[in-house]
Amino acid sequence: MSIEKIVELKPEESQLLYSGKIGDESIEVREWQQYRWLHLSDNSVQSLMLLEEIDQLVLPNIQALLTTLLFCPEAENLLNLGLGGASLERYLDSKRPEIKITTVESNEQVIQLAKEYFYLSEEMSVIHDTADRFISKHNEIYDIILCDIFIADMQASCLNDEKFYANISKCMDKTGVLAINILPESEEDVVNVLLPIKDYFSYLYLLEFEDFSNVIIFASCKKMPDRLELNKRAEALFKKTKLDLTDIPERLNVLLETV
Repeated sequence: MSIEKIVELKPEESQLLYSGKIGDESIEVREWQQYRWLHLSDNSVQSLMLLEEIDQLVLPNIQALLTTLLFCPEAENLLNLGLGGASLERYLDSKRPEIKITTVESNEQVIQLAKEYFYLSEEMSVIHDTADRFISKHNEIYDIILCDIFIADMQASCLNDEKFYANISKCMDKTGVLAINILPESEEDVVNVLLPIKDYFSYLYLLEFEDFSNVIIFASCKKMPDRLELNKRAEALFKKTKLDLTDIPERLNVLLETV
């Protein structure tokens, strides 16, 4: 089922479970057939859950953030900046329970919606704070840092801030990886995120999507494994968890590899 089908649904074609406001933007929780999602006023679907398999990741861009598990298959400590509908938390809690997850979310309403409608466990550590403030005062070391932070459909301003990446580099393991989900309107928007990152990470990779406007940037101080090894890891991950990342190694574009 394509995401376009859900976006194109008329209000009367889906069930409204919740309606509220975040600032000037409306936010809704809607349901149709076996799907439940967070819906913003601009028709963007923030998070999508399959009710029959709540631990599976549905949106391709959210799935692709876990390419980081191919870079760091033995990860033990993961920081997720941006909760949304708790897709990553449900998946990791079910499929990779050995990974300690810390999630940071700036909006308390989103945290409550995730608990009430998206099966976010009460035991899950979710910190109510902004990503940049949290990262500036925190000193725990993470193997993987995921960054999926938007204000409505606008990416957070800290993604263009050099200090943000300086602080991230201080709390990321030297073999770890950072993944950032962005929604650029132009090539310049991508460049504006890449420029401050490259001063702190020697290896940068980019992933685009044929049917989505999202772009994911991967950054590390360690070169990623070659494609053959990534393919092996993707196949092993699929057999274990049904998460299919097998096409991603061929789609990754190398932006920077410092020798």
